[in-house]
Amino acid sequence: MHKTHRPLTNNGFTLLELLVVLVIVGILFSFAALSLSARPDPTKQEAYQVQQLLNLALEDAILRGQIMGWTLTEQEHNFSRFKNQQWLALKQDNLLRNYKLNPELEYHLEIDDLPAVTLASTLPQVIFYPDATLSNFELTVQLKNTFNEGYKIYNEQNEIKLISLAPDSL
Repeated sequence: MHKTHRPLTNNGFTLLELLVVLVIVGILFSFAALSLSARPDPTKQEAYQVQQLLNLALEDAILRGQIMGWTLTEQEHNFSRFKNQQWLALKQDNLLRNYKLNPELEYHLEIDDLPAVTLASTLPQVIFYPDATLSNFELTVQLKNTFNEGYKIYNEQNEIKLISLAPDSL
């Protein structure tokens, strides 16, 4: 009696091949999920950027020994320097320059607990002095048509602070 050898035929995938494909697909889905959830909140990003720019303006005033100013209008915020008895806009500065406001956000500025006028103006609303002091202000940045969702930037003992307005973030 003679046994005949039949060639093996592949009619499907092996368990190992299926596991490798599932692992690869799982890794791709995890990257996709991380990229979607890692998108920064535009409100937080804008508030943090403004806070850091205000800190930079305060440090610039101290280092140069000159008075600096910050102006918020309806379309932009910008920095200026008090020199030769006038406010000069910083147009050539790479960091302290004009910044367009995000149209999806609302900006509310208060100076000494009073609403500030944000119409086009050449005079700054927030002043940074060379002795490391600055004017008292509160800036609220939030998405349009929301309540208690956003961030507040304010001066506390000549330090520029940033807090969330969301009640559950405390």
